[in-house]
Amino acid sequence: AGVPWPSCRAPARLRGFGGAAAAALEPVRGGPLAGGSPTAPSSALAAPRDSGGAPDELTPYCLDLPGLIERLRRELPPRPQRGAPIDPAVVERVSEVLRSTRLNPREWQQHAVFRRGRYTRNIVGYSPGQFVALLLCWERGQQSPIHDHSGAHCFVRMLQGRLKEENFDWTADGRVNPEVRSEAMLDARVPELSVAFAHDSTGLHRITNPDAEEVAVSLHIYSPPFEDCQVFPPTGAEPKRVPMVSINTPGYRALQPPSGLAPPPSLRDLCDMLKRIGTELGRSAPVAQPEPHHILDALGGVELSAMEWATLASPAHFSEFHAVKNLIHCDEHFSVMVCCWSPGQSVPAHHIGKDRQEWVKVMHGDLKFQEHSRGLFVSEVQEESLLPEGSSSTRRECSTRMHSMSNASPAGSAVSVHVFSPPLTRFTFHTSKGIERHDVPMLLGALAGEPTLLPPASSDAPPAPTAAAAVALAEAAAAAGAEGEAMRLVAAGVAATGPAPATVRSLMRTAGRRFLSFRALTKLLDEELARPDCSDDAVTVLLRKAIFNAEEWRDLIKEATPCEGPGPQSVVLAHRRDYALLLCFWDHRAQKSFTASELSGGRSWTLVLEGELEERSYSAAAACEVAPAHPYKNGSSTRAGAVVGAAAARRLLRVGTLKEESVSFMTGSEELQLICDSDVPCVSLHLFCPPLSSQGLLPDAGKF
Repeated sequence: AGVPWPSCRAPARLRGFGGAAAAALEPVRGGPLAGGSPTAPSSALAAPRDSGGAPDELTPYCLDLPGLIERLRRELPPRPQRGAPIDPAVVERVSEVLRSTRLNPREWQQHAVFRRGRYTRNIVGYSPGQFVALLLCWERGQQSPIHDHSGAHCFVRMLQGRLKEENFDWTADGRVNPEVRSEAMLDARVPELSVAFAHDSTGLHRITNPDAEEVAVSLHIYSPPFEDCQVFPPTGAEPKRVPMVSINTPGYRALQPPSGLAPPPSLRDLCDMLKRIGTELGRSAPVAQPEPHHILDALGGVELSAMEWATLASPAHFSEFHAVKNLIHCDEHFSVMVCCWSPGQSVPAHHIGKDRQEWVKVMHGDLKFQEHSRGLFVSEVQEESLLPEGSSSTRRECSTRMHSMSNASPAGSAVSVHVFSPPLTRFTFHTSKGIERHDVPMLLGALAGEPTLLPPASSDAPPAPTAAAAVALAEAAAAAGAEGEAMRLVAAGVAATGPAPATVRSLMRTAGRRFLSFRALTKLLDEELARPDCSDDAVTVLLRKAIFNAEEWRDLIKEATPCEGPGPQSVVLAHRRDYALLLCFWDHRAQKSFTASELSGGRSWTLVLEGELEERSYSAAAACEVAPAHPYKNGSSTRAGAVVGAAAARRLLRVGTLKEESVSFMTGSEELQLICDSDVPCVSLHLFCPPLSSQGLLPDAGKF
């Protein structure tokens, strides 16, 4: 049976907390990788930069939310003043960034919430004091009131559907002129009409989804973030100020340590400690399990810093529709998430997975934990526990019992921190509609700019802020507010650290999937295939859990090497000493064969991105004469693997259909044949270890 939550434990002082944050992974440089469209970026748009600040000419547009948020942090003013004008060059650059952004619908749809009563606002990114990124979801016919932006600059990028913008003038007494000054239509399908900019100096506006058939989704960037605005009646009456975020949020509560004592460890300190514990666990064989009470003691002593309250639990992080869960750390052994609960909110009954350990600390408010009676389906509550503010608890899942958690207060908010080992990134909920699976998104901007209280990892590293300095920061935050303090920390150039970068081994131990570009995929492959303990299972899991952006591969099809024979068109994404990565486009009846000699006893993976492929495996013929061919080059007259002579008889071992998002793994001891036997074209990704170029089967990488 699942172990009930133990008695509440008072916060404990961390012992042995040391070390420094892990250095960010450097991006792969060089190599024939196309991380996006090969088209050169617009002259008005500076090339994106990698985490080290160097220009990244291989990715002229943003393919995912993390990349977009990082780009906005560089392009927008670090300390915008509310109501102040913005440099027109900044408006042009940010507008071009948004216009050239190609987000994966499957990524932003996990944040989308629609309601019939009115449009919704859902946070997807945050940089304290600099900007907030919100996903606005509009049902058919929904409309905003006429409103201002409290002096903030507002950028809009359409992601789906259309929106009509109506602009109004101010009157001399600060009201609205009810006559529409101008109208504009925003359309996600037309790049030139997909981006807009608004500021109070240009007037007021009202947004409407005019479509009776299609919903609309728009991404809004507000710089600086604002928590309320003025709403203007269309009659020209007196405006009223209304909140734009949850009003039941805790805010930052300064915790003053006794005189002479250092402030309590922050959440970033906890994540750093978990990294070190994970490193120690990974050195043992088999991999050891973390000591539950060690983690419990560590979590019990953690308090959110001023920066963390502003970055992880600001009013913008609460939703009136559901509890907001965000990942802030994930590695091979641990995942950490922060949950913001509005009054009365709950999560449905669910499992966290057998033998998975969970630790919870309630940072604000009270939570209620319920364990249901044994069974595979939702049943009556068998046990119930209260988790009060400041308590830390742990449990281990060891049965088929489900449990649920909720905010115990009908009037107040709650904030909790959850640690899982093995890492958890997806919840499987049992609801009245059946089983629902939800990936937990990584909070973009989390733990950035937070000064660490830990000693440096080496004598060459800069010293961490002293305890006195940290106390001074906390006192300043209490006096000026968390967001103002966070903004000053960022402006002061405090060393920043983002969420832990994904690793192949961390994906193996989590249930969720990861949105990747082809460039990010090659970085992970470089890391895994360079390990002395490289695992075929790890590579298979990476391909199975990766979600790629169709915009990226549909752009690359324009650069594919045409093929006059029966084989597919192809693009070489990466060509390394250890592997080659190909993107292939198959027309109807296209086929390709690989003999055992061509595979050189190596391994190959096939991932179908779109459409279907038929896969046939044959026993390798010992006495075959293989006709030389270049199947991926123009003018090839012989199909690769064509076998000549009477000794060419092969035995068919198996036949299977690779459907969309399915992965196949083959060893070089067999011959492989792939056929597109469908009227629908197919797109597939192929990984060969070692690369096939040693047999002359790959074209030159060219500019890729």
